[in-house]
Amino acid sequence: MITGYAIILEDEFLYYSNEKKYAVFEIILFVEKFLRTINPTQTWYLNNILLESNIVERIIIKHFITKEGRNLFFCITGDFELESKEARNMLDDFFNQVKKEYKTIADLKNASTQNSFKEQIKLFTYKLWNQYAPLLEKEKLERKNNSKAKNRVLYCGISSQGLPIISQLYEKKILKYLDVKVSKDNIEVFNSNLSAQLATIEMNALIRAKTSIREIHIVDSKDKKQKKMIMYENIGKYSLDFFASGNFYRLKEKLKELKDNLSKEPILHTEFTGDLKSYKGLMQYFTDLEKKF
Repeated sequence: MITGYAIILEDEFLYYSNEKKYAVFEIILFVEKFLRTINPTQTWYLNNILLESNIVERIIIKHFITKEGRNLFFCITGDFELESKEARNMLDDFFNQVKKEYKTIADLKNASTQNSFKEQIKLFTYKLWNQYAPLLEKEKLERKNNSKAKNRVLYCGISSQGLPIISQLYEKKILKYLDVKVSKDNIEVFNSNLSAQLATIEMNALIRAKTSIREIHIVDSKDKKQKKMIMYENIGKYSLDFFASGNFYRLKEKLKELKDNLSKEPILHTEFTGDLKSYKGLMQYFTDLEKKF
């Protein structure tokens, strides 16, 4: 089922299909800010975000970076499967129809201030819904198992209510995007910032959109075969935050194993009191974790 459409330029909504979906699409802004912080060279592009509340839905995203370095997003929400080709075809058609009507970013931006703009986009999306709703319903999906992709764990941590508790940064080379020296101090600062931002993204989605983020899929323009993903798993009132690249299905399978093992720890079934020392014993699960994937 298709549930919403949006067009976003930087942090400004040029169009969103209904008020109820505003907070859901707003999640894109939080994630984009995170990507820009750790990858200022802007070689990472948002692809899709999986959300779970009383329903499970996915935001599929066509992410552009303009010549001026501005982020432009065309987005559709619905109960799309990761492998859905029809959902991607619909997103492409959405973009192409808008681009045909508004040739430049300036045209699009100027038009968005006019009363007729919303009605024009609504007409586009109505046609898309009529065309693709039946195609999505009968689509036969093929699971893409990219077995050639090398699995790399970049980061793993545990947080509670937006507060980082323990974490481990595995891919130190990620600091190269920030053009800083890979030193012990810089690694600690980066790890701390990364932990805080991942926890904040999840908490913002929960508070503002009343939904939980499960997956964030990212395409690296410099290495498109090596897709990056952020995954969140709940253990009681705690969150297992995971950042990796490679074979999605294999990584997800191994992350579930890690979650199952961590779930046996009594401390993760008690309230977080703020005493970080009590959680140091959990670091045993993070030691050499990247080798297990």
